[in-house]
Amino acid sequence: MKRDEILSYCASNPEIIVAYIESLESQVKELTERLVALESRLNQNSRNSSRPPSTDYFVKEKPNPKSLRKPSGKKPGGQEGHPGTTLDMVDHPE
Repeated sequence: MKRDEILSYCASNPEIIVAYIESLESQVKELTERLVALESRLNQNSRNSSRPPSTDYFVKEKPNPKSLRKPSGKKPGGQEGHPGTTLDMVDHPE
């Protein structure tokens, strides 16, 4: 409806405008419910539903695995004070 039509109906018969507004409100309510349902389906992936990972279409990348190990604070390699063991050199190796 255009503005002029709305104004003419409002002056002559306001019940038409009330019915029109009610129909628009019901349409908005139906479309809002449909939008919520579609967004909830879109937000499902293999991590929060029983869907297989092959159906994850909109996941940009897989999350990095998280290690459960805690850092010990030591430097890598042999630690200071450890005597270590090596083979002695021999005159005639076999």
